[in-house]
Amino acid sequence: MIRVFHSPRSRSLRVIWMAEEMGLPYEAQAGSLMKPSEAFLKVNPTRTLPVLVDGDTVITESIAILQYLGTRYGPTPLVPQPQDPSYADYLQFLVLGEASLAASLTPLVRAMFMAPDDQKQNWTLTNNTESFLKQLHHVDAQLAKGPYMAGQDFTAADISVGYALAFGEFVGLADKYSPAIADYHQRLKDRPAYQRASAVQ
Repeated sequence: MIRVFHSPRSRSLRVIWMAEEMGLPYEAQAGSLMKPSEAFLKVNPTRTLPVLVDGDTVITESIAILQYLGTRYGPTPLVPQPQDPSYADYLQFLVLGEASLAASLTPLVRAMFMAPDDQKQNWTLTNNTESFLKQLHHVDAQLAKGPYMAGQDFTAADISVGYALAFGEFVGLADKYSPAIADYHQRLKDRPAYQRASAVQ
């Protein structure tokens, strides 16, 4: 069975959400970053989440895991095929959700919980916030074309971007979302698979 080392609100939420959308059986195991278990350290000594273990396969990048699950256990509408007209948009926003959105926010969370009080706000953190908000223009432009990142249908690209929006909400940026993005974000959170994934501890 697929095992996922998981902690609520971490990037492992993407993996659990994907598994729930696909109806895949999985086992969620606690992946504490502060007090990692021996089992967790054995498969990922860098202490990052998520970690997917599928037989002898171990993957630690959330976007790679989404693509892996969709192709290994597909075909699935969550991962369009290369000949699909939506494929380019799918790839663009699958990657954008992490590389251009969520990655910008990681230093903000670390500063929130670990930085000395006089360093919780600085130029770098302000720049990262501005970068995240600037990249949301891509999401807005895509929503002007259709309800989801790859067009008319929900895909793993929405899981990627949806997690980044939840991350932004966690650090207090949701009030800066455009009406279109706020509506999109709510539609994603209303999905039964998202709600089941969010409930996993």
